[in-house]
Amino acid sequence: MTPPMTPQQILAEIDHLRRELAAAVDDILTAAEEGVALTRGDPVDAEAVTATFHRVFEACSFQDLADQRISRLLTALTGRKAPPRPDAALLNGPAMAGETGLEQSAADALLNASG
Repeated sequence: MTPPMTPQQILAEIDHLRRELAAAVDDILTAAEEGVALTRGDPVDAEAVTATFHRVFEACSFQDLADQRISRLLTALTGRKAPPRPDAALLNGPAMAGETGLEQSAADALLNASG
């Protein structure tokens, strides 16, 4: 069982999440702008456009991870647990510093193996 979060840990998690969300949105906007620019080429480089929009899709995956972390914070603040999700066994998103969780290299290897 996970020990209760202190107010300082909750605030640190919120700050960390806020920065990650801002970075994800920046990645999405940058890739979308690049994608639009690529469509103006003559001829259009379809592979480059596809790769750019794959970056957009990848950056959009932040939403599910953000939801997991926000649910954890709400539980810490209110003491009420969120209803179980059918995909709960798959939910072990990024860990804060000092916590255990899936390492980025392991996540990258998993994604590369499925691509």
